[in-house]
Amino acid sequence: MPLLTTSTMNKLANYRIVSRKRQANGRRGTHASQRFGSSLDFSDFRVYEPGDDVRQIDWNVYARTDKLFIKRFLDEQEMRVHIVLDTTPSMNDGDKWLHAQQVAALFGYLVLTHDDSLSFTAKQPERLHTFRKKGTMYRHVFQAKVEELETTKADEPFLSTIASQIPKDANSVFVVTDGLEALSEFEKTCQLLARRPRDIRFIIVSSEQEENPDYFGDYLLVDRESSESLNVTVTPAMIKRYETTRKHHFEQLENLASRYGHSLVFVPSQPDFLSAALHQFVRFQWIR
Repeated sequence: MPLLTTSTMNKLANYRIVSRKRQANGRRGTHASQRFGSSLDFSDFRVYEPGDDVRQIDWNVYARTDKLFIKRFLDEQEMRVHIVLDTTPSMNDGDKWLHAQQVAALFGYLVLTHDDSLSFTAKQPERLHTFRKKGTMYRHVFQAKVEELETTKADEPFLSTIASQIPKDANSVFVVTDGLEALSEFEKTCQLLARRPRDIRFIIVSSEQEENPDYFGDYLLVDRESSESLNVTVTPAMIKRYETTRKHHFEQLENLASRYGHSLVFVPSQPDFLSAALHQFVRFQWIR
């Protein structure tokens, strides 16, 4: 089964990514920037100044006010979007990996549909998987590339590699991860990414077992990332402490992202995951 069904792709045709910061490149595209140019989207008027293009003078306003005003139009700029997918061992837990792939495919589909530029990176065994294309003809190619990916062994923390993977010309970055690394590492990454005027967005995915653990009794727990193990007796009280700790961890992630000017959205595991994810992205005005 493909990551995006025909039904989902038909829904996505009605949406586009909302640009949250000024686009740094000068290529024409389909996203309104904060600059003013020659698109057909009218913005407002301002008083004429010597050197302005006389073709932009509104003579109807002049006839009513006896003053020269020029029309301002929103310039349209191309988005250059980069997607980073976490492939560390903790992602290989139940339905989490599938959902992370679906999110990456969803945003890639939106980028390519609107003729914006897409770049993508994901660590694979002994190499960094990359993709860089533009245009609708590459939508299915990108989806197939994401489907082929697999989670990897833990050779280095995911967060420590993000900054080096982002192209210099990317102005919007989507990071798909489970957010399970240490808060100190997350803050360090947020601080590093804040040094450039980019639109950074974190998408946090999780598995059903992480959200609603149904374990009781004696277990040997093994950390997927470090391989460290621990013998525990799971009780209702322990589950309660786990839920409290987990909630606090993700609240701190959200606070840290906000502190450094980044955005963060949680997309929990559920049966109709893609529809729920789409609803979340619309609700937070990431797409419209």
